[in-house]
Amino acid sequence: MRLHAHLGGVLIRSCDVYQELGIVLSEWVERTHGFTVKVAEYDRLRDEAYCEMATRVDTGLAAGATVVIVDAVHGERDKRRRLYEVCAARGAQPVLVLCLCGDFEEVRRRFRARRGRETEPQHEASDLSVFYDIGRRWQSPLTDELLDGTRPTIFTYDTLDGRVAAIHIAMPAAAERIRAALVTPRSGATRALPLR
Repeated sequence: MRLHAHLGGVLIRSCDVYQELGIVLSEWVERTHGFTVKVAEYDRLRDEAYCEMATRVDTGLAAGATVVIVDAVHGERDKRRRLYEVCAARGAQPVLVLCLCGDFEEVRRRFRARRGRETEPQHEASDLSVFYDIGRRWQSPLTDELLDGTRPTIFTYDTLDGRVAAIHIAMPAAAERIRAALVTPRSGATRALPLR
């Protein structure tokens, strides 16, 4: 939301797409016993949601949007690859922002804080099994290559202390705008690491 407020453009949130497709995460947590059994149907619906997000990115870029922000995990290479293909076809440069939290107790606290608010799209993931399911699927983007053999711009954003680090910069001017939006102080303690 902060990136969208600072940069404008089109905002695509996975939680909104899930809601529009009728995917109720709390029901799937229960149905799959925390994503441990019979997950194939959920995986199919989840894949459909990610295809829909890629379609919306394509639609936004085709309509002339200079910024399209996708607020979704995209933890699997094939899902990122689909976005890279859309970007290549539309002449856009992808930028990844990896939001990190190294304190597992804080992760647990954040999930607990969402309980009872699951009907609000941004709070749909209130069970820690969602975190574990993402972890099970996770494939780091740090070695990703774009279709032309270059690497995407990648930032890490520490959600505990607000630090921003640039892992790779492909477009310095655009990267600086994104970095500046990420380091907007929440409590005055946020600091940025220099671009390299």
